[in-house]
Amino acid sequence: MSLSVISTQGFALCRYDLEGFLPEPANPAAQKFPTVSGQKVAYKILNAPNQITYSATHSNFSSSNNIATGTLPIANTGIVGLEFNIDTISNELTGTNNIGKGMNLLMFDQNNQTIGVIAIMYGNNSAIQNYKKPLLIWVMQKNPITNQNDITYAYLQPYDASTTQNVGVYINQNANQIGFILNKQNLGYVATINSKIKSLTFQPQALFSGFEANSPYLNKTMSLELVTDKSKFTNTFPTGTKDACAN
Repeated sequence: MSLSVISTQGFALCRYDLEGFLPEPANPAAQKFPTVSGQKVAYKILNAPNQITYSATHSNFSSSNNIATGTLPIANTGIVGLEFNIDTISNELTGTNNIGKGMNLLMFDQNNQTIGVIAIMYGNNSAIQNYKKPLLIWVMQKNPITNQNDITYAYLQPYDASTTQNVGVYINQNANQIGFILNKQNLGYVATINSKIKSLTFQPQALFSGFEANSPYLNKTMSLELVTDKSKFTNTFPTGTKDACAN
């Protein structure tokens, strides 16, 4: 299914599933999340000889010759909000244990072409100096001259010990601006988009490696969730914020 709006007791539920999978040419070993239900994906940490990478996308999403279909349309004006819930391990991992996970938010213009990507990634036992547990956020926009993605906003900070990290994203279509809320801390507007956003899609990703057969984290279930329904928002967004279904 694509975007669905279901009326229940006087209000509309706004849903956009993550039940699809597309092979990644840059990472041919990537596979579909073993557990997928609507807007939530999950997996278990395994003892495996090689790195395991999981990925997902919307069930109807596809892209051919840089033209996307199956995206989530958003209003042309006003403020649109959404949230992500991402499970993490509270402690710093050591040794060969390594884990990374997050969400890519792809933005499309009126011609259904990609104009940018928001990448949100949580790491543990990272190789980034002084950041064993980093939260990395990049806002990348396509450069019309080079046709490459330029980083127009970057955030790098350690994240706290909460087992579920919450991210709020809000898009101001009147000002072409993007803001973030991290575990209820509002960063405000941090990036300006060069052109109007017509639609979005989402790609949760997770990877892990080096967990021993006796690791206390073995078989631990980890999940990533997209929240597009305003009735399920937990953040205080700017006044007037609506979800993608204009609720």
